[in-house]
Amino acid sequence: MKNRKISILVRFRKYHIAIIILMLAFIILPSIALAAGGGKPATKIYNVADTRNMEPGLSKWIADIYNSNLWLYGAVIVLTMAGMGLFIGLGMDKLVTFLGINLGKLDHNE
Repeated sequence: MKNRKISILVRFRKYHIAIIILMLAFIILPSIALAAGGGKPATKIYNVADTRNMEPGLSKWIADIYNSNLWLYGAVIVLTMAGMGLFIGLGMDKLVTFLGINLGKLDHNE
């Protein structure tokens, strides 16, 4: 009985080692193939928002910020997302309160 348990554990370990080797092969081999691609070196790519046909307004202002200063654009987007989350959260809280659902602290009477 003891030998049977040992052989099952050995097969179990071999199975896991084979799976780990296959997983590493699927991760490492494509990166090696991409690294060996050769060719001419990459050039710097510039992403620019096309504002030629945009009407003046909020969208054009944000596109101009994107074209001129990416750090300021990142800050504007983060603040906008935080403000939208706050607005939606407070709005949903008011809606749930209006529906009569109490989401406040629970009182425990033990």
